Parts: sequence; C-alpha cells; structure tokens
Amino acid sequence: MNKISRRKFIAASLGTGAMGGALAAVGAPEKKGADESSQVAPNTTGMNVVFIMTDLQPYFMVGAYGNKAVDTPNLDKLADDGILFKRAYTSSPLCTPARAGIFSGLHPQVTGAWCNNTATSKNIPLMGTIFRDAGYRAAYTGKWHLEGGNYFGDGEPDGGFEPDWWYDGRRYAEDIGKEMFAAYRKAKTSDTLRKWGFTIDKIWGHRVSNRAIDFLEKVGDDPFVLAVSYDEPHSPYVAPPEYWDDFKPDSIQKRPNYNASTENKPELQQVQQKENGDQNWKSFKKEKVRYSGCNRFIDREIGRVIDTVDRLHKDDTVIIYTSDHGTHFRAHGLLSKGPTMFEETARIPFIMRTPGGSKGVVYDHVVSHVDILPTMLEVTGVEAPGRLAGKSLAPLAKDPNQKINDDVLISFNRFSKNHEAYGELYPIRAITDGRYKLAINLFDTDELYDLQKDPYEMANLIESSEVAEIRNDLHDRLLRQMHDMRDPFRGILWENRKWRHIRNPFYYNENRKK
Repeated sequence: MNKISRRKFIAASLGTGAMGGALAAVGAPEKKGADESSQVAPNTTGMNVVFIMTDLQPYFMVGAYGNKAVDTPNLDKLADDGILFKRAYTSSPLCTPARAGIFSGLHPQVTGAWCNNTATSKNIPLMGTIFRDAGYRAAYTGKWHLEGGNYFGDGEPDGGFEPDWWYDGRRYAEDIGKEMFAAYRKAKTSDTLRKWGFTIDKIWGHRVSNRAIDFLEKVGDDPFVLAVSYDEPHSPYVAPPEYWDDFKPDSIQKRPNYNASTENKPELQQVQQKENGDQNWKSFKKEKVRYSGCNRFIDREIGRVIDTVDRLHKDDTVIIYTSDHGTHFRAHGLLSKGPTMFEETARIPFIMRTPGGSKGVVYDHVVSHVDILPTMLEVTGVEAPGRLAGKSLAPLAKDPNQKINDDVLISFNRFSKNHEAYGELYPIRAITDGRYKLAINLFDTDELYDLQKDPYEMANLIESSEVAEIRNDLHDRLLRQMHDMRDPFRGILWENRKWRHIRNPFYYNENRKK
C-alpha cells in the first residue's frame, strides 16, 4: 500500500466506516475533499487509537474506582475525561490468555493461547496484522507474553506489529545487560536499586513510554494504532527507588474479604488458603509497599503518554486503557492470580476517552476484554476479520446510557503448559450479568454469588433454592456461549452438575454437528 498522509486519509475516508454517523456526532474531523489518486484503506474513519495496558492491576488499584490512596492522578483524569467501565472483566485472569482475548477479539480457548506458555494459532489474525492490512501504522512497545515462550519474550516482533518499536523483556534485558537484569529480577530493597543504578531512565516502564512517545512524535499524519504494554505493577515491582521509599504502608486499604473463610467454596481454594498461611495484615501491607509504589510510578508513565497524545493527536485519537487481570490481594487467603473468578482477579480497570465523546461517565453494565478489538475496529472504520466474540463499545461515546452486553464470559484452564508450579489442569467457565456471577469449576464445587448483596463474595449460593432460577438461567447462557464459540473444552460435564442435570450422555449424534 502506498504511503498516504494523515490529512488525505481522513479526507478520503471519513463517513464511509461503520461508525460514520456516531463519530460525526462526537467531533470527528470534517470531510474536506479527497485526493482520488491516493490509495486508502476501505471503510475507515481516520481515527487513531492508543491502547494502554498494565499487568496485575485490579480495578481497586486505580483511584477513579474509589480508593484515592493509591495515588493515580493521570488515570483518574482520563476517567474524568471519558467513560469509566465499572464492571469490566478480563476474558481470563491469567497473562497469556487474557492477552489473546484482547489482541484477537476472541475468547482465548479458541485461539490456541489458553494458558501461559502457549501462543495463538497462526490462522488467528491479531491486532497489528488487522490494522496494517487496512493501511494503518501499527506499533507495539512493552511486554508481549503471547509468543508461547518465557515471561520476558524472545525479542522477536509479533502480532503483525511494526518491528521498529518492539521492546519486550528480552530487548530490555539486552539493553541494560545481563548482570543488571539479574538484579532487576531479584531486587527487594530501594538500597539494592540504588546500588545497581536503577534511576528512572533504567526502568523498563520508562523506556516503554519513551518508545511510545517517540512513535507519537514521528508518526505525523499517518493513521495509526499504538499499543503501550507495561509489565508494571507486576513483580518484580521495580520502580525508581523513591517510589518504594515514599509509599506508606498505612495507605494500603484492607479489603473486607482479607483471609476470609473458604468454607463451602471449591476444595482447591481451601488448599491454596492453607498453603498460603494466615499472614497478618500488618505484615502483608508492608510486603505490598513495593507493589503499591510501582503502581503509583506506572501511573506517571501513563501520564507521559497521554500528555503526548494531547499535545499532538488529541482531536483524532481514542485512548483505551485496561489491565490484563488483577490480583487476589489475599482475598479469601489467596495470592496473585489463577484458578478463581473472584472480583479481585477477574474484574479489571477499563477506561475509554473519545474526542468529543462522553465525559465523566461511570458505566454500570458489564463489558469484557473481548470488546476492545471490536471497539477499535468501529472507531477506525476498519472491517472486522470475520466474527468476533465481543461487541463494540464505540456507540457509548455518543449515548452512554445504552446496554451493550447482557452478560460476559470468563475462562481459566491451567496456569502453564510447561510446569505444575501453580497447579494443574483446572478448567473454569464463569458468566456474570453484573448482579450475579456463576462459576463452573469442572472438577470441583461450583460457585454463585450475588454481587449486589455480597460484593466480596463471601457466601456461595450455588445450592440455594431461592436463586435456583437465576442460577439455571445463567447456566443456560454460559452453555450457549460455549457452544456458539465452539469452545474446545465443551462437553457434558459442564451441563450435568451436582445441582442440575440437563441430558444423558451419548457418543454419536448427527444433529450435534450443527
């Protein structure tokens, strides 16, 4: 495709895309007279997208969700200027499958990347490929964790993104050197950071921001999609040492379900709680200072990228921010992420800012990571590569009162293909409509929570006759979604549970091919 200027691209294409009318209503640039000799992508609006993602950051670690002590002024300002999705959920509470859901627009179990150390199938087009095929520039900088290898990547550009901006963990390690990278992975004190010279210019997240800013300054008028993926605030929580020093343990809020009972919950949760021990709150919050300081630091880095967008591309660039998944924070005595569907790990922060669009909106209906790619496709007018799992949230820029999803699906299969350090095969499928959440733990006790009456998921209602009708309706919806997406793990065990029998087993049934 011939290189085209941003101005010509917008002039030639505005109004022909899927979102033509909606974008006009929220302040898209006016159509000015196309240069017919320019080769342009079909069905495009000329909008850009900057997609920003963190890692291991639950919704309650962003101040706009109510906990101002976490100190995230840049994300809070982004929420004030756009839409904050109050009930946003990851497609899977685990790094690789969550990222597969985001970058493919499909549920991870059908992409091939259904646990860590797996990659998406070659026939699944990802974000970079989709947008570059449509004539967009597509840059990616930061953590990838979707190539099927180790945590820090292999240094090779992936996902169809341009190679010049790629900066995964492998490239960061090569930049700072083997010894310094080893210190980066093991540092536990600010004195260690200072000893090894971890000033801000040596921090991975800062270097990721630098590349994002460089791209924004050089892209000019070309239409673009930029993905900025921070490893922070994931361990090793490295930030400039003053961020570890300055964050006070008393600023960390104790959640009501801290070390809460796992009675009447799945056996695996009880096992995990027992293994983790009953750590007291004072000890735990001291331990979380590094995490919380890193969380504060990465907000400043995100602010640098947003400031650059506002300086150079504010009137024609949508910003979408989220995290791949959360962390348990010792809810029910559990750590990190993994085989549960609790709000702490499955519910994530999600903010969207559209030029001229809705501002200061708190959207109460459920949304999902798989809605991100369809949204990006609609705001740019780029055609979707076949049927996607999610729905576009772009119409909310004009009318934030409409309901896009009735429910969203969340899945888990196993932590890693390569080891059993964090458990074995443990398939879960969950569905929530925002009020109730049903989790089918295929080999274990199932769960049902009333998130309105019980937001910290203390009481498992799975066998309660009072909500049996609601439970069964959610169960039917979940099974329908598994069938429609051709979930490779689908089968009778999801249907026949201790609390409900749907059908008898069979092997051959010609009608089941449909």
